[in-house]
Amino acid sequence: MSKDCITQAFAQIGCTLSPIELDRFDRLLEAFLQKNSQINLSAIRTPEGVIEKHFADSAMLLDFIAPTGDWLDLGSGGGFPGLPLAILCPDVGFTLLDSVGKKTRATEEFIEVLDLPNARAIWGRAEELGKKPDHAKLYNAVVSRATAYLPKLIAWAAPFIGPGGTLYAYKLYDDAEMTEGNAAAKSAGMGFVNAYPYMLGNQERVIYEYKRIR
Repeated sequence: MSKDCITQAFAQIGCTLSPIELDRFDRLLEAFLQKNSQINLSAIRTPEGVIEKHFADSAMLLDFIAPTGDWLDLGSGGGFPGLPLAILCPDVGFTLLDSVGKKTRATEEFIEVLDLPNARAIWGRAEELGKKPDHAKLYNAVVSRATAYLPKLIAWAAPFIGPGGTLYAYKLYDDAEMTEGNAAAKSAGMGFVNAYPYMLGNQERVIYEYKRIR
């Protein structure tokens, strides 16, 4: 039953899953629901909710761009959007960063359950790791979903992004937040590129794209 629900949810966003992808999403659903009942990774607790609001929502970026290189999921929480993107983009490396130890440990368990060689989970604070040589300007892209107000998110993300690299921020659309984010981007050596609107259920959402320009 869960595989049917997963297949239908992805079909609604125009994505056909391979058997390997479907199996991994099914395993992730089971593991996430079990762990979420123990340590409160997310307020979303039903299979249908996880499939739509975590799995399908995370995958929406692929409607607009084709990832390459090495990516950082900043503020990954329980593994989103990093894990779904890693399942769907096996040739891209994903580092999933969170400052909460229990969430990082849970994500490590999910990666092991999924046998996902292109993903790793690390613990730390973005403000500190972004200054370290093994992370500073290392990534082709940073992706983040519902992590922080856009100006703060840009300030955290920018130190990780290499020359010509990109930030993709999943947000609810807000004119004021976008205006403040664009100002913060200039200060951080980033430039606004695009806003990709999409619908999730009845909710209007957007993914903002910023590129490093200096």
